[in-house]
Amino acid sequence: MMSLTEQDAAAAIKARMVSLTVLELFSTDLEELDRQLLEKVALAPKFFRNAPVMIDFGQLDEEVDGSWLEKACELLFANNFVPVGITGAVESLEFTARARNIAVWPAAGTARPDTVVESPQPEKKEKPVQSHQEPQEEVSPQETPHTETLVVRQPVRSGQKVYARGGDLIILASVSTGAEIMADGHIHVYGTLRGRASAGVKGKESARVFCNDLQADLVSIAGYYIINDDLPIDMRNTAVQIYLQGDQLKIESLK
Repeated sequence: MMSLTEQDAAAAIKARMVSLTVLELFSTDLEELDRQLLEKVALAPKFFRNAPVMIDFGQLDEEVDGSWLEKACELLFANNFVPVGITGAVESLEFTARARNIAVWPAAGTARPDTVVESPQPEKKEKPVQSHQEPQEEVSPQETPHTETLVVRQPVRSGQKVYARGGDLIILASVSTGAEIMADGHIHVYGTLRGRASAGVKGKESARVFCNDLQADLVSIAGYYIINDDLPIDMRNTAVQIYLQGDQLKIESLK
């Protein structure tokens, strides 16, 4: 029996890291959820358009049924989100999700993106929505596990992703629009920072982002983010450090 060559193969199954928006539920109030989603989308409509969403039921104390999930999915579609999965749900909801061809993630050990959308729960601090980056290229070789500082000497091009798992990330060149760099620790960019930069991916709130020229589409630290439209004018195109203070990102000049 002859094996298919790579040229003859119809497809290939490969592992790939993909950013994903998480809708973490604290209430079953669909009207309030709709209101909050509208507010988020209004801040950056192009940024959130067609973003795939995983619905997380892990923090929800109330019981919901398949009918509620159907309505929630319709609400997400109406706000230009695309529900693609659920996690932390009871078995009956998993059955409904599978009937809609929505994936089911296990509650334990689920990999969370660096930001979440929260539905109403006044006593909890609010974290913002993270946009989705469409997968474009294979995961960079730099994304293999390590615990030391990862140094990248070449530019990070559009569509490329670099993840310093377990340590800091140092980029000795520039990061292009459409690229994504991530680190469990700090991020240092000695050129222009465009694209997306996420430090403290696993929740390290002391992580910081340093760059010589701030033009990023998004900067995130431990789940809190700022998008390009919200960057202070006097901090654009300058050398800065970005850090988390309380529940807000602060930007300071390095000059």
